[in-house]
Amino acid sequence: MVKFCLVGNVFFCLLLVSVGAQAAECTSVSSTAGISTTGWGLDLRNTRYQPDSQLNANNIADLELAWSFGFDSSNSPHSYPLVSTDTVFVGADNGILYALDKDTGCLRWSFDADGDIRSAIVAGEMEVEGVPRTLLFFGTFGAQVFAVDASNGELVWEQEVDDHAFAMVTGTPAFYEGRLYVPVSAGEVIAAVAPLYGCCTFRGSLVAVDGATGEQIWKRYVIDEEAKVTETRWFFIDVKGPSGAPVWQAPTIDPSRGLIYFATGENYSDPPTDTSDAVFAVNLEDGTVRWHKQFTSGDAWNAACGAGPLSQNCPKANGPDYDFGAPPILARTQLGTDVLLAGQKSGMVFAMNPDSGELLWQTRTGRGGKLGGIHWGMAVNEREGLLYVPVSDRGTGGEHETHDPDPGLHALSLADGSVRWSMARDHLCANREGCFPGVSAAVIATEDMIIAGGLDGQLRAFAGSSGEVLWQDDTWRSFQSVNDVETTGGAIDVHGPLIVGDMMFISSGYASFGQKGGNAFLAYRLKRSR
Repeated sequence: MVKFCLVGNVFFCLLLVSVGAQAAECTSVSSTAGISTTGWGLDLRNTRYQPDSQLNANNIADLELAWSFGFDSSNSPHSYPLVSTDTVFVGADNGILYALDKDTGCLRWSFDADGDIRSAIVAGEMEVEGVPRTLLFFGTFGAQVFAVDASNGELVWEQEVDDHAFAMVTGTPAFYEGRLYVPVSAGEVIAAVAPLYGCCTFRGSLVAVDGATGEQIWKRYVIDEEAKVTETRWFFIDVKGPSGAPVWQAPTIDPSRGLIYFATGENYSDPPTDTSDAVFAVNLEDGTVRWHKQFTSGDAWNAACGAGPLSQNCPKANGPDYDFGAPPILARTQLGTDVLLAGQKSGMVFAMNPDSGELLWQTRTGRGGKLGGIHWGMAVNEREGLLYVPVSDRGTGGEHETHDPDPGLHALSLADGSVRWSMARDHLCANREGCFPGVSAAVIATEDMIIAGGLDGQLRAFAGSSGEVLWQDDTWRSFQSVNDVETTGGAIDVHGPLIVGDMMFISSGYASFGQKGGNAFLAYRLKRSR
C-alpha cells in the first residue's frame, strides 16, 4: 500500500522543525538523482567510509539538530537510510518504508511492507519491462525481499528468499550489475527455548536474485547437508542437526577477483560444523565456494542454553555464541596490499588474504561474549591506514567471558593490527534504566573523524587520528517531531549514523536485550546562515 503526501489547494504537509514552527510543502515524488551510497557499507567493499562529507573536525561543533521524525508504533527501528538529492528513504520495525524530504522531514510517500524492515535501503538502476527505473531494495523479518520504485513507492516485485518458518533477512542485500545478493538468517535460535520444539533445521545462506524480477539465480547454503534426526527426546520430539550458521550481515563484493565475501554465526544444534563462525569467499557468478575459514570451532548454541528448566534444546557443545555479526571489509593498506577484515563477537579482529583466507594478523579489542565484542560494523580510513573498531562488551555472566571488558572505540593499523589509540567509552548510565556502556552500533568514518553512537544514547564525533572527542549530543530524550508523533530516543544500536554532504542521519532507540527503546529518526545539519 502506498500513501502520498499531496500538494495543492487542499492538502499540505505541515511540520514543526527544531528551529521553530513553520509550514512546508512536500511533493509526492522523490528525486532518484544523487544517491551517494551503494548500501549498508556505503560502497561495495563495506568500508563505511564517506568521502561525500562536508563535516570535518573544524566545523563539527556547528552541527545541530535540523528535524526529527517519529516512527509510529515503533520501539526498535533498525533500518539504515539511503539519501538522494532531495529525499531520505528509511524503514522501520512497523513495516513502513518512508520517503522523507531531506531538508524538512516532510513525508513524500510511504510503502507498507507488512513486516519489520530489518535491512538498510539499497538502490539499483534496472530496466523493468523495457523501462529504466531506480529501485529500492530491502529485506524484512519474514524473509521477504522487496523492490519498489524510488520515485513514488510503487511495488515492483516481492520475493520470499527462504521458506523456513523462522527465516528472516536481517543483513542488507548487496546490489551489483543487475543482481541482488541477499543474506539469510533465522530466529530459530530463539524458538529453540521451547522444550517441545524439535531443534533445529535452518541453514544459513546467501541468495542471488535478478534485480528486475526477484527470480532466484543461485543459492549457497553454508551447511551442505540438510538437518536430520540425531536423537529423540521424550519418545516423540526429534532433535535435528546440523543447523544454523546464519548470515546476519551485508556481503562484501570484490569485482576484481569475481568474489563475494560474507561471514556466519554459530550452529543452532549439534553436531557443530566447520562452516559456523567462519568467513566465506564465493564466486559471484554461480555461488561456488572459493575458500572458507573458521575462527571458532565447536560453537553450537541457542537460547535454551542457560535457560534453566527450558534448556532441553541446548546443544551439548554449548558454545560461546561468537557470531560474526559485522560484515567483512575489503580494504587496502598504505603499502597497496589488499586485506579482508572481520570483527567477531569474541572481541577479536582478523585480517586475511582475500585470495586464500590466509590469516595475516589478529588483534583482541575486547572481552567478547554473547552481547560483547564487535556487533554491527567497523569502518576504515585507508588514507590514514586505520581500522576503527567499536566494542560493546556487555556482560552476560557466561563462562567464556574470561577477559576484562573494554567497551569503547579502538583504532588499529590496517597493516599489522597494532593499536594506534583506544578510547574508553564514558557513559551516561548512572540514572538510566536499560542503559549500558559501549558501542554496539556500526560506526562511520570521514576524512578526519569517526562518528559513533552508544548504548547510552550518546552520539559522538572523534578525531580520527587521536580519538579526541570533538562533538557530542544526547539522544536519550523526547523530541518535537515534524509529523506530530510522540517521539523519544534511547539506546543507539544496529546500523549507526549516515553522513551525506552537510547532514547526518541516525535512528535512536532499540528495545532488544533489555535496552531503552525509542522511535526517533534524527537529522542533523551544519548551521546555515539565516
